[in-house]
Amino acid sequence: MRTPTCAVVAMFLSITVAHAQVQSRNPPGTPQATTPIAGIDNAALTASARASKLIGSKVYQGDSAIGQIEDILVDLDRSTLVAVVLSVGGFLGVGEKLVAVPVNQIKVGTEAKFTTDLTKEQIANAPAFDFGKLK
Repeated sequence: MRTPTCAVVAMFLSITVAHAQVQSRNPPGTPQATTPIAGIDNAALTASARASKLIGSKVYQGDSAIGQIEDILVDLDRSTLVAVVLSVGGFLGVGEKLVAVPVNQIKVGTEAKFTTDLTKEQIANAPAFDFGKLK
């Protein structure tokens, strides 16, 4: 009966000592040292934007707003952006349609202003996008 009790006490002591060693290396309130994941560094993060901040942004052709970003399509197999889904046409949400525009047709200018060379007519004449076609 003593052997299991001794084993439990020894395990408890080793855990307590290990915890004390970790705390002595990282006193309470100080962050633990981290190792960055390859491909993610400050430069990559600085050049990035959150999708949640892009959605709702207007897209312009010249000075005219021609649509609004409703969603962003990602190729899951290649981990790349495929298209930006724009809502176009209509008035106050009535009569709008969704159009998928290839991501290479959208440019980001200063102050995150999204522009395209596509005309309002080209986008209006594009087929409507159907979310049901996605996986």
